[in-house]
Amino acid sequence: MIAETANSSLLSALRAVAVNGSYNASRALSKWLKKGVRLTSDGFVSTPIAEVASSIGGEDEPIAAIHMPLMGDMSGHMLLTFPEHVALQFVDMMMMAPPGTATELDEIGQSCLQETGNIVASAYANSLAKWLELTFEPGVPTFAYDMAASLVDPLLGMAAAESDDVFIANTEFLLDSQRLEWGLLLLPSAKSWALMESRCQAESVRQNALRTIAVNGAFNASRALSKWLTRGVKLSTGGFERTPLSEVGAMFSTDVPIVALRMPLSDRMHGHSFLAMTEANALLLCDMLMQQPAGTAVEFGEIERSCLEETGNIVSSSYMNGWSTWLDMEIAPGPPEFATDLPEAILDGLVAEQAIVSDEVFMARTDFFAGEQCLEWMFVFVPAPSAMRLIESSCR
Repeated sequence: MIAETANSSLLSALRAVAVNGSYNASRALSKWLKKGVRLTSDGFVSTPIAEVASSIGGEDEPIAAIHMPLMGDMSGHMLLTFPEHVALQFVDMMMMAPPGTATELDEIGQSCLQETGNIVASAYANSLAKWLELTFEPGVPTFAYDMAASLVDPLLGMAAAESDDVFIANTEFLLDSQRLEWGLLLLPSAKSWALMESRCQAESVRQNALRTIAVNGAFNASRALSKWLTRGVKLSTGGFERTPLSEVGAMFSTDVPIVALRMPLSDRMHGHSFLAMTEANALLLCDMLMQQPAGTAVEFGEIERSCLEETGNIVSSSYMNGWSTWLDMEIAPGPPEFATDLPEAILDGLVAEQAIVSDEVFMARTDFFAGEQCLEWMFVFVPAPSAMRLIESSCR
């Protein structure tokens, strides 16, 4: 079975691929529809072939599916599946028609589903190919409509020759207040599985992981902050870097005060995270958050601290959710704690425990954009000794 033969790095990679694929599909669908949509996924899970039909809608239930063959290094199949009622709801949403308008999947409805399947499957396959540095050529997507068992059995019959399991990523599609659930099946060939497992040992895959965790965290934080502030803002980052403890404080001038928003972490992933910026940038951020002229905030009163703490809460939670998905474990952040002082006074206390087990932390340099203004931040994840061991284990 794949679950028994796939190494932990590959399983972790497939989780992150689903998250990254959802992010890329969200951007592509939003551009196509000229309207903000969002796909979310917790990752691919291994599913026994015998349970696939029931997991995507029920063996005797009609489903619509978009099948995309994969060729090249990444050979095999991808299948995007919609239970019939979800497919009809989706067509109504695409056509901006009242719910219940579509009662059958006519040519226009099939075209909507087919283009969606093309975008989503391509985004996931591209993410997987880029992640593992493999080539792939997508085949022409085709539409199918039948009972679940009848539709997937031919593909599963081919997959059964390779393994007892296939991988399914349950995906949520959000548009305005409407939410739909889809399924995405990944059925790689035996040759592709061997390549995927071998590539997961490469250091570049680990670097891709650190970049993807941060990029998706910044994307989710941008959405949450935009919703909170009721205006568009954007966070941008090049990804997490494993940074020596000695270099963290060097990111700031030693004689310039900084603000740090620290969040303790609990559950299996102990440690803490913190968002740090110069005191001057923190005051500018307060002005931006409260939509007042730059220079209005001159000290950290109760309102200013509250704004910064909520920002720290949103940003830290978004980044740590990325780590949670990658490591496949719960991470429970506590309330943010505000501190301002010289860098040495703040950072020495924050990283002291980390020095017991490792001389490295994970840092993501982050730019915050609001209109024409840009501020530089630094987000740091400081795992406790037990957490660092878990991370090291997951990367083997």
